[in-house]
Amino acid sequence: MLLRDISFVLVTTVAVYASVYAPQPILPLLAGEFGQTTSGGALLMTAVLLPLSFAPLFYGLLLESQPAKRMLLVTIGILALLQAAFGAAESYGLLLTVRLFQGACVPAILAAITSYLAYTVDREHIQRAMTYFVAANILGGFAGRVLSGWVATNAGWRYTFFLLALALAGCFVAVTRMKADSRLSMAPVRLSAIVPILRNGDIARLYAVAFAIFFAFMALLTFLPFRLKEIDPSYSAFLISMVYSGFLMGMVMSAGATRIIRYAGGEKRAMTIGLVVYGLAMLASNVPSGAGIFAIMFVMCGGMFFVHAVAMGTMNKLAEENRAVANGLYISIYYTGAALGSYVPGLIYQGAGWAAFTLTLTAAIAAAVAITRGLKISG
Repeated sequence: MLLRDISFVLVTTVAVYASVYAPQPILPLLAGEFGQTTSGGALLMTAVLLPLSFAPLFYGLLLESQPAKRMLLVTIGILALLQAAFGAAESYGLLLTVRLFQGACVPAILAAITSYLAYTVDREHIQRAMTYFVAANILGGFAGRVLSGWVATNAGWRYTFFLLALALAGCFVAVTRMKADSRLSMAPVRLSAIVPILRNGDIARLYAVAFAIFFAFMALLTFLPFRLKEIDPSYSAFLISMVYSGFLMGMVMSAGATRIIRYAGGEKRAMTIGLVVYGLAMLASNVPSGAGIFAIMFVMCGGMFFVHAVAMGTMNKLAEENRAVANGLYISIYYTGAALGSYVPGLIYQGAGWAAFTLTLTAAIAAAVAITRGLKISG
């Protein structure tokens, strides 16, 4: 795979994830402008994550019979237009509708990207390629959040989404220059291709871990801006967005995952360590201080994204065939957890407070530890 094509794939990943998560730090602002409650404001994240929970599987199946590059071109172009539409929307209903359509495009792009990597990168290098992909989605999530916070504070929130539309248009041009998929077989794959994947006990456990870690993480990220406003109502959108700086540690940890796996003595042990760190950081987020939460986010993001990178890379190594389907199913389960996490735990936060909220999320992480210990892989 050409270095140029890898660069195009990673830059596109950054832009797509930025578009997904840009509204998150400004949820209190948007909820106030459009007269919504805390849970109502959080629906802007649920709306984009809900399609992500079921569409990736369909796209994964489709990508076994369609070139990934073709799907990338179509969906990136549509997503660019939808970002502009979000920036121009004048009603909350329209914002939600646009986010739903964005959610339908994003899994197609992600499934196409992971399939492109899976079929154009040598098998012995697939773990490293997937960790770079995870690092790029972390960088995108961080960049989108900081961009929206800074622009909302200094120029108005709508300009964020016009800028993202331009960035995605640039990605569209870049993808046109990528080489076509290296596959020769383009035969369609039936839904029954899922069955042998799920029969692999280790892959099924990795899917369950993915569900649990993103359920907890998305819950925290979605309601954290409201918690920070609760701690200090004077916090600006930009200051809130900077709390997500911990994503940079997540990027470092995921990019170095292969080396850490060797030091830990295998994937299973490495994931367990990462989950324990993640869970302890979740409990520590009860500190009633914006500065304290800022510091804790570095630890939390490092643990969570490390586990994600190891789980995704290991799953790709274990999938003997139909890797596009395996990746589509992984993303589907991962974002099912995200969609539920972006709304359901918020009801606990509203009804019982932040401490009960974080204890619930820690319990989900503890379940992931138990699941990981049941893996039959080395380590």
